[in-house]
Amino acid sequence: MTAAGTRDKGLDRMPAGNPPLRWRSTVHRAELTPTLGISADESKRGFIMSIWSRLPLMAVGVSLLALAACSDEQNAAQAPQQPPVAQAPEPAPAPNRNDDALNRIGEGAGMILDGAGDLARDARQRTERLLEDAGPTLERARGYARELGVVINELTERAMREFAAGVETVERRIEESERTRQPASGDAAAVLSPSAQLRADTRAAARAGPAGVGPAYVGVWAGDAASCARIDVDPVEMMAVITPTTIRRYEAVCNFTETPLVDGSANLVAACIAEGEMEDRSISLAMPQTDRLTLDGAELVRCHLPE
Repeated sequence: MTAAGTRDKGLDRMPAGNPPLRWRSTVHRAELTPTLGISADESKRGFIMSIWSRLPLMAVGVSLLALAACSDEQNAAQAPQQPPVAQAPEPAPAPNRNDDALNRIGEGAGMILDGAGDLARDARQRTERLLEDAGPTLERARGYARELGVVINELTERAMREFAAGVETVERRIEESERTRQPASGDAAAVLSPSAQLRADTRAAARAGPAGVGPAYVGVWAGDAASCARIDVDPVEMMAVITPTTIRRYEAVCNFTETPLVDGSANLVAACIAEGEMEDRSISLAMPQTDRLTLDGAELVRCHLPE
């Protein structure tokens, strides 16, 4: 029997209904590949028909998703918007009592400065009125400057003119006083030199007290009774010659506005010539007794003119 005959008989014995097998020959092996009797075109048509059968279901799903999205957007659009929450205003800071106290202190200080300015302005106006007759006053001012060793310049000349005008004023007030001269009181040894040896402001200050002119501190004062006789004769450090508007001490000549005693004391705001220079000073006075004066802490006794 030939090989072909053997192959045909084998094929005849294959069960009916099975697809025929095709032989693929290679050099070393043989491989059986079933084709199942389906062509490539028929396989493609089956796949396409399967896709078409599912398209209606896919379209329905897409439609439902679109409707759900539209419903969410509509609900979001129709939902009322909540108004923004207003922030509560910050509470106002509590008033600072320290600031109020400082403001009041500042206002009080301003009033004091204003009052001091008014006082200084009044003093300048009064001085200008006193200096209207400049001729005789200027000559006396220069005379005082020579006696006191004050160098005259633009500033010191005006101060010496004010000093001379103050002395002239107290002399006039003494002459106009109707009060009977009172006898000297205090230490009998506290006697000044004779009037001819005294300067004009010393004579005027010593006469003012008994004539009742000016505050009680007006007068001639020394550190002790024995020093009274040396005033205007020899240099005396512990001394003061005070009129209602002038004060002369060992190292300075000052002008001030007449200031009354309050409860036995006063504070003088003075413009002074000291060592040829102008300076402002605050001079404190206190009178524990009629014939005793505390001047910037120094204890002085009252001096009086000889009988």
